Amino acid sequence: MEYLFYRKESKDITRAGTTLEKGYTFRFWHPSVSSIVPSGMPLMPFAVWWMMHYLRVFRNRDYGLFLVYYGQELVHRSGIFPGYFRFPFMSPDDLQIGDTWTHPGHVRRGIASFAIQQILSSKERPGRSFWYVVRRGNLSSIRVIEKAGFVKAGEGMRIKRFGLRLLGSFRITETGQGMP
Repeated sequence: MEYLFYRKESKDITRAGTTLEKGYTFRFWHPSVSSIVPSGMPLMPFAVWWMMHYLRVFRNRDYGLFLVYYGQELVHRSGIFPGYFRFPFMSPDDLQIGDTWTHPGHVRRGIASFAIQQILSSKERPGRSFWYVVRRGNLSSIRVIEKAGFVKAGEGMRIKRFGLRLLGSFRITETGQGMP
């Protein structure tokens, strides 16, 4: 099993007291007709996700990014993705936190934990679950998501469709305690 699948239900969200160190700021970015990607970020893959949002490929309208800056420099991003064909295990209202990145010079400062808590607090609603998919060997990411109270829902793999990874999907093949 190459991937671990973590899940947390909205009803299990608690208001944690995580904060950012001085000098950091954050914002949520959501797509608009005039804003395909946030300022200073590369066009790809964000333009593809923007298009998926506007073509209604995503199962709901909550696609966006959580961005953290140190001064004017982007030092962290976390994607907020509704389900789509690649994630068949997600319900229509569920969200996945993914494509997470922190600048190497800003790791171990609680930024990823802060981002997760902000996303959970702002996007929670009755019946919604949050997902996090991580490669088995990514220990720092696993620690952060478990610290945030996510429970392992299972293990699985990425399956190709028509011989292409791009059209493939993630499959949970062994369920864990976090599955409904």
